[in-house]
Amino acid sequence: MKLSIAEGLYLIALDDEEGRLLAAAEKSIVPGILSACVLELYLLNKVALTDGVIKVEDTVGTGNGILDSVLKKLHSGTHIVQDIENLTDHFKDIQADIDELLVHRGILKREATKLLWIPLSERMDNANYAFEQEIRNILKAIVFKSAKPTPSFVILMSLIYDCKILDEVFHDKDDLIDAVKVAKDIVDSPSIDSEVSQVLKELRKFFNP
Repeated sequence: MKLSIAEGLYLIALDDEEGRLLAAAEKSIVPGILSACVLELYLLNKVALTDGVIKVEDTVGTGNGILDSVLKKLHSGTHIVQDIENLTDHFKDIQADIDELLVHRGILKREATKLLWIPLSERMDNANYAFEQEIRNILKAIVFKSAKPTPSFVILMSLIYDCKILDEVFHDKDDLIDAVKVAKDIVDSPSIDSEVSQVLKELRKFFNP
């Protein structure tokens, strides 16, 4: 995936027509993004996970401003769910940070809706849809063609399900039924190690109490 897991999750959570966050994701998107960041830092060997407990291993920056900001705030010895709860209060504006990052990369662009010359609101337009399209194509290949997912896509699909936006990718009712089954089972994918599997299962309980 050319984007971070958090960026991919955020693009799916944006309504392509409205240019705003989907209503279904309003409550879950911040902890969803933070979960994606922590698990990506694990894949990058910046943190270790033992029974869901975080240990910061490497504080050298990744080159991604959002991942680096999250890395600086992680606490060794804290369970990932507890840390995400703590971080959610600290990173309430993380959506704006991702907007800025994706605009800078030419993936999103800001558009103001106006009445005459008076700006009324701002929407995020998908300036380069190829990035999101690739994500959607891979997710569909995982569901319909039994394509083997990478660890990043296991995490992404699980979090898309947890954030209740799977129907944004799978619009057809029958397709969604198939996608839900795959998303539920993907936490046991052989593409991920036991630590990630355990964390995804605990995050599922966190997002769906």
